[in-house]
Amino acid sequence: MRFGLVFCNQSLTSQHMPAVFGETLEQTLLAEKFGYESALVCEHHLLPDAGYFPQPLIAVAALASATKKIRVGTGVMLLPLYHPLHVAEMGASIDVISKGRFILGVGQGYRPEEFNGFGVSLHNRGALLEENVKMIRDLWTKDKVSIHGKFHDLPEMTLSPKPVQKPSPPIWVAAKSEAAVRRAARICDAYFMDPVTPQFILKQRRAAFKDELTKLGKDRTGREVPLFREAYVGKTDDLAWKDALEPVLHIYKEYYLWGHMQDEEGNPVDPKKVSYEQFLELLRKRFIIGGVDTCISQIEKYRKEVETDHLIFRIHFPGLSHGKAMSSIRLFAESVLPHFE
Repeated sequence: MRFGLVFCNQSLTSQHMPAVFGETLEQTLLAEKFGYESALVCEHHLLPDAGYFPQPLIAVAALASATKKIRVGTGVMLLPLYHPLHVAEMGASIDVISKGRFILGVGQGYRPEEFNGFGVSLHNRGALLEENVKMIRDLWTKDKVSIHGKFHDLPEMTLSPKPVQKPSPPIWVAAKSEAAVRRAARICDAYFMDPVTPQFILKQRRAAFKDELTKLGKDRTGREVPLFREAYVGKTDDLAWKDALEPVLHIYKEYYLWGHMQDEEGNPVDPKKVSYEQFLELLRKRFIIGGVDTCISQIEKYRKEVETDHLIFRIHFPGLSHGKAMSSIRLFAESVLPHFE
């Protein structure tokens, strides 16, 4: 069982944004010291508050240059918003800089504001994701590539430099619906399970992913099973939630209002029909937040039910102090992670 961190590089105020990446770097270096497997950077754009650090590959390159052992990557980047040649070049360059530690995590996105801002059709996001992943993979693994797809028609080309990892850096695809998960099985190395979907549905999606691999005649052995969960460990359950609740709500109130949350059976949570108190109860069931014993039992549950072997935490929520995030990273490493060695 391996563990990692994911950073969304958010801030409650624009004045604090210059400090955010420095905190991310310091937390990554601490995670590397304690033997965490990975440090990933996520992406969103055009939010009305201070928002996100908007270019994940730039942040990942900075992490790659400052670390020596921990794997670095995107978790996830919104691939339909990018030209795949650009991503292939930057990803290969980061893999060279990091000496083979790059993970490309991608998703299709869902917010109309982001697609409108970049002039990309939301309707085409699934097909764009699939074509872009194929083009990136071909550029990483083949000497000469010609692209004649629905969205890209490019003459023969050769990518240089090639990535260090062979045959290529791993490509993880985030997906929510069964159709999207089955598409992920066609194109990716791993289905990256998201933090919003409840465990009951993740178990079904994981079964669909394995079923699709079998139908495609693809080997299921040796594939990573990454799972993204919101997490925070404290001395007790009550103290952990006291620290984490308001920072977590800063993120999930947006998801709640966007209609991106699901109940425990996988049905969309309609803000007009689900009370705020019911929404809070969903959060408590969904996250790995609590004292040491609670976190261990929740991780055991996910390992058993969805077969994860690489659990990736978001610990530093906007509004949570850097010091508390560092303490939680350390406490996880000292008191929770040894249980899974």
